[in-house]
Amino acid sequence: MRGYREFKPKKKSIDMPDRIFSSLSYLTSGMVGFVWLIVTHLQGKSLSPFARYHIFQSILLSIIIYVASILLNILASVVQIIPFLGTFVMNIVYYFVQYPLPLTGGQSLVGLALIILYCYLAFYAFTGRFGRVPYISDMVKQMV
Repeated sequence: MRGYREFKPKKKSIDMPDRIFSSLSYLTSGMVGFVWLIVTHLQGKSLSPFARYHIFQSILLSIIIYVASILLNILASVVQIIPFLGTFVMNIVYYFVQYPLPLTGGQSLVGLALIILYCYLAFYAFTGRFGRVPYISDMVKQMV
């Protein structure tokens, strides 16, 4: 057991405020993270790479979801004009996006999936790990 005495972990511990603000950033769709970014910039401090990664990922994820919802609404408006296909597609869209599922507090299937995604990322941020979303995390790593 000689080698364990001098063992020092390579991973530096992450501060609790960084964990809290990173997880709250996911739960508020990036708003808390954006405010924390502004506050730390005004104080002249720099964010840790952990906090910067999670804050940027939450903001980028929220922007992507917002833009995707706008584009899908435009696409649904165009498809709605087509006589038989429009009704079929709009029923599918209604079921996935607007139909409240039982035992979910009135959430639709897409809304429930987004809540699960945000809770997963908030849990990873609070435990001090890097939550990963395919493609989005890669873009955030390039930005940070």
